[in-house]
Amino acid sequence: MMSILYPLNWLLSCAASVLRLGAGTAPDRVLTDKPLIIYEFEGCPFCRIAREAVSETGVTVLMRPCPKGGQRFRPELKEIGGKAQFPYLIDPNTDTRMYESADIARYLKETYGKRGRPIVHWLGPIGQISSQFAVLLRLMGGTFARQSVAPRKALELYGSERSPATRIVKELLCEMEIEYLWQPAPLAGGRVPQLIDPNTNKTQTGAVNIRRYLRETYSA
Repeated sequence: MMSILYPLNWLLSCAASVLRLGAGTAPDRVLTDKPLIIYEFEGCPFCRIAREAVSETGVTVLMRPCPKGGQRFRPELKEIGGKAQFPYLIDPNTDTRMYESADIARYLKETYGKRGRPIVHWLGPIGQISSQFAVLLRLMGGTFARQSVAPRKALELYGSERSPATRIVKELLCEMEIEYLWQPAPLAGGRVPQLIDPNTNKTQTGAVNIRRYLRETYSA
């Protein structure tokens, strides 16, 4: 069933990328001593703005998905930050912590960015409305938690925020509350998305294969 519905799923994901005017293109990789950490969930329009900024700068980020109903990282964030508000950024390289997507996007640009902000980030309220419509186009994918088994080590995902196929994978990772190191990768830099699982020493490429692997390996 998943393979049959995938073309429609991909088209809706393409529409979301178009609605965001292609924001989330990945440049060359930016190396940091330690990966940044973001608490967020895919179905949040404000988190999308932060993820686009991550992808535009090319920094590696440890994603800690916090879907609604999730019990793995949501309580952890409340202890760390004092409230369950998303997104939340931790940069251990500069000892920086912050809420608010606009502040996070600005911080990433000023600290790690090598080019200008994406056009949609200059549109203010219009850009936020666009992000909300993108969530609706994705039928609230990546919003609600589903039962899963937590991997011992974080998985690794390569693929940009602009990539429709990468988005489809990230939504499932979010719903399953699976922690992963996200490395935005240029769309022309090889086939994406690509998932590496250090727990099983397996590599999967392509959204259909990755989603099947995640369900078979980590579904509760």
